[in-house]
Amino acid sequence: MSLPEIKIMTLGETAVGKSSFIVKYVDDSFSSNYLSTLGLDFKQKKIVLEDGKEINIRLFDTAGQERYKSISINLIKKANGILLIYDITNKSSFNSIEQWMDNIAEISSTNTKVILVGNKCDLNGERQVTKEEGERKAKEYNLPFYETSCKDGININEVFLRITNEILKKNGKNDDNDKKGEILTNHSKKKKKSKCC
Repeated sequence: MSLPEIKIMTLGETAVGKSSFIVKYVDDSFSSNYLSTLGLDFKQKKIVLEDGKEINIRLFDTAGQERYKSISINLIKKANGILLIYDITNKSSFNSIEQWMDNIAEISSTNTKVILVGNKCDLNGERQVTKEEGERKAKEYNLPFYETSCKDGININEVFLRITNEILKKNGKNDDNDKKGEILTNHSKKKKKSKCC
């Protein structure tokens, strides 16, 4: 019998760390030598809810290059959740958020949950986008916002915890909106939350 499944995809320009984000969450590993995703890749992770039920998360890693954006746009229609990622050391990746949000608003279901993510906060000395700019952009679109580091593991599990909980609540699978930490991942009980920068 197959497990209930939710689909989460990463969006953003090339080299913002979408592949690293997924690999860090699923495999708890990091490499600085990832090649750019060509087209589409995906990974899966089984998690256990607080009530003991299991659910499968399918994570879609999309290419940021212009020629592959049609693939990303087609997947937006099927996604339960979207992690819109930019690189804090790359201003142009931040400036592209508006275009990505236009695509999401035009194509996605109203039930699709979106989180804005400023990645690579371990490279604070190379920062081109302030945390305040990220917070303002998230507020503009009424999105949750996190700064993350795949290298240091900062806020990776917290982002997936948040979006999974949001999806389950939106779909009526979790009735207690005041409950904290409904989703138990392999790491959530072992690691404390980290604050970046």
